[in-house]
Amino acid sequence: MYEGIYDPDLSDMQTDELSKKRAEKKTRGGILQMVCMADVKSKPINWLWPEKIARGKVSMIAGDPGLGKSLITIALASAVSTGARWPVGGGNAPQGSVIMLSDEDALDDTIRPRLDAADADCAKIHAIKMVQETTKDGEIVSRSFSLAKDIERLADVLEELGDCVLLVIDPISAYLDGTDSHRNADVRALLSPLSGLAERFNVAIVTVTHLNKGSGNAIYRATGSLAFVAAARSVLAVTKDQDEQSRRLVLPMKNNLGKDCTGMAYKIETAESGAPVVMWEPDPVDIDINEVLNGESDDFRNERKDAIDWLESELSGGPVDTKVLKARANESGHSWRTVRRAQDHLKVKARKTGAKGGWQWWHPDDTFTPSHEDGHEGAEGVRSQGVATLATLNEDAPKASNSTKVTHENAHENAQDAQGVQSQGVATLATLKDEGAPNVSDFDPFGMSETSDQEVHL
Repeated sequence: MYEGIYDPDLSDMQTDELSKKRAEKKTRGGILQMVCMADVKSKPINWLWPEKIARGKVSMIAGDPGLGKSLITIALASAVSTGARWPVGGGNAPQGSVIMLSDEDALDDTIRPRLDAADADCAKIHAIKMVQETTKDGEIVSRSFSLAKDIERLADVLEELGDCVLLVIDPISAYLDGTDSHRNADVRALLSPLSGLAERFNVAIVTVTHLNKGSGNAIYRATGSLAFVAAARSVLAVTKDQDEQSRRLVLPMKNNLGKDCTGMAYKIETAESGAPVVMWEPDPVDIDINEVLNGESDDFRNERKDAIDWLESELSGGPVDTKVLKARANESGHSWRTVRRAQDHLKVKARKTGAKGGWQWWHPDDTFTPSHEDGHEGAEGVRSQGVATLATLNEDAPKASNSTKVTHENAHENAQDAQGVQSQGVATLATLKDEGAPNVSDFDPFGMSETSDQEVHL
């Protein structure tokens, strides 16, 4: 690293003269630190949730009150504490400790029951309650955590834990300590050390905020200064599904590091304990956040309705190859993006047709009938058509006991798919075992694995 101000006139000076010149320039009130990019070693992004939330960075979840933003942070904490599988094909979460700063919910009757309902390992999750300080008179006093004063104290805790992967700040507005949340310069000065902390300890910092009641581009809807959104490398917006009020959508508002522009959907269900819990849908959602927040135009609404009617008609006779659907959609004047929205509305499933086959779309009302015409008479059964093939399997497939939440309907389908072997000429169970494939119960037919998810998005 160079220390000093670059000056071509200094290039031929002797070392002592150069040092003297630098010393003179230091008296001006500081020096510039410069590094040659040839000395910088490239490294890949380290993901907490692949393509959505990165480690070593600040991310944000924004949404209106009452939609379940805090429940999403509970789901994140649970996945990290147990190393569970992310929904919608994100692989397994890196297992480690979690620190939670939560100002709005009580630890004993709200956060702990919710963590239990989400199958979290609470031994790995830590909540910061207050900051204790000793006055000049020796009195011990407590105060709220402050992003302006306590970053180094937080660094001490991260260093002590040693394995912290996720830090949740919910909501970030509760810890500004008097900083004017509408002044860009003040917010940037406050968040810069937080970003440095994330990079220093390779921890994903997820902040939570509300949306304002404005209109226009979603990126300007986060409460307070635009600097909050600017500091975050990814921002996920939480909103209601306009067609189904009990359904929530998590859609990318900003994603500087990842290539995934799809969203997710979930519903809030009640666990046996009575605590609410997020139940993720297994399929991605392809909807633009601006269209949801600003409402659909009449033209767009009519286009989507036409695409829904068209897709339902196309699938009424049974499954159709995705490539065929694309060609027919183009001929009918439907954009593929609008068709994908129709797919989400109808909850149409995309399934693999064989080891070397392509993808087909199935109407959700269709049943998957086992077939014994694939030449595997000696097998104990046949997997239903469209289940992930050997090409989409990977050795990291999750065990059936993992804590990732899916809907009861999907759990039932998973159980049915686990009986027997795949149809359409796919290898029998014995062949799969010979090839080193995981157990049948570990198969991931609904796009929950990273490999199959990538193949769904054609």
